[in-house]
Amino acid sequence: PKEAAVRAVARHWDLAVWDKPAAACMASRVAYGISVTPARLARVERAESAVRGVLGGAVRDLRVRDLGDSVRLEVNPELVERAREDSAVGLAIRAAGFASATINVEIFRSGSMNDVLVDSDTGE
Repeated sequence: PKEAAVRAVARHWDLAVWDKPAAACMASRVAYGISVTPARLARVERAESAVRGVLGGAVRDLRVRDLGDSVRLEVNPELVERAREDSAVGLAIRAAGFASATINVEIFRSGSMNDVLVDSDTGE
């Protein structure tokens, strides 16, 4: 695939970012139907950074999904229970700008925000 070729060239050139994980657009963290604003994106970014700080180097996959009245924190499977039980995680998310949001923690799944979309061909 193209990504592998780009990474190979970057590694050959000794670029420090050759193995940096791919990152989805920040707007993909905001639920459909909710306005994407600079302030909303900034608080998502602050929350993700703060949670990474709490969970430390064990974090591989992490997304803070802004669902309006709630937040879904998605992390790699082995961190789900830790993130649910560590009160510092919730405090970090709230301090980032989600003061009154309900926080749910789930396993990271790329494309999870698309679950609400209906397939126009099948109606599912």
